[in-house]
Amino acid sequence: MKPEAGRIVCIGGATVDRKYRTRAPIHFRTSNPAMAERSFGGVARNVAEGIARLGTKSSLVSLLGNDENGRAIRAELARLGIDIRHVGISEDHATAEYVAVLEPEGDLALGLADMAIFDALDPAFLRRIWAEIAPSWIFADCNLPSPTLRELIGLARRRCPMLAIDAVSAVKVMRLPRDLTGVGLLFLNMDEARSLLDDTGISPDAAAAALLARGPERIVLTLGEGGLIATDRTGPTRVHAIPARVVDATGAGDALIAVTLVALLEGRSLAEAVRMGTVAAALTMECPASVRPDLTLALLESAVAGQPA
Repeated sequence: MKPEAGRIVCIGGATVDRKYRTRAPIHFRTSNPAMAERSFGGVARNVAEGIARLGTKSSLVSLLGNDENGRAIRAELARLGIDIRHVGISEDHATAEYVAVLEPEGDLALGLADMAIFDALDPAFLRRIWAEIAPSWIFADCNLPSPTLRELIGLARRRCPMLAIDAVSAVKVMRLPRDLTGVGLLFLNMDEARSLLDDTGISPDAAAAALLARGPERIVLTLGEGGLIATDRTGPTRVHAIPARVVDATGAGDALIAVTLVALLEGRSLAEAVRMGTVAAALTMECPASVRPDLTLALLESAVAGQPA
């Protein structure tokens, strides 16, 4: 079923990201010289931006505080052409913040998140907007409270052409219900998969099969330098990681999601879509921004063409 006007609605986190890159390997429990920068982030916000940069219509459903950070995020979303009709303003909480402490090579050493504002994205909030968003493809992240995720999955079973969900973290993935029937595509990494399955020793192939048995139509299981496994009822596809000169790993997973969804929306197979997404993740790691500003389908197709078969 084709979504209304080819739009993807992204529900979940919109944050201010503060990144601190250390100048030398990190030593804990002491001061580390670092360079600091501020940008905008949040999984749902990043995915919405990536989708928009690829030329597909996107909407964001989230909450911001009535503060300078919230106003700055709204202004940037509007500049990017992202629909913000359902971005609410909270008088009770500040805009969410995410702090990333990065190693000199750009790998994440520590992440800190103040996401209390998203607790107000409750099932009642979702039901109020459901009639407007249900005809579109929907992406949600696990920054949403557990009751909201359960409500969303239940609603999707009855009327939703595509519901994709990202686990976000090994802690937040536990907000998902055991029965994932109604989820069209679940993105998660091995730590998150082992947490959800309550099996710390399970192999990637076994994890993908066990997750698929819980009801989602497709799984994208990322394995870091090991690439990823994409699986559906026809069987698994292995995709190797693309070598990258890592400047900043933040946002690579969000780029994978955005590109995979847009490629699927265009009618590409799951295997082709995740290959394009893997290239997007590598390109994103090679730039300092959480969403690569020159991300386009033409750039991706050129990069994919340059990869070995």
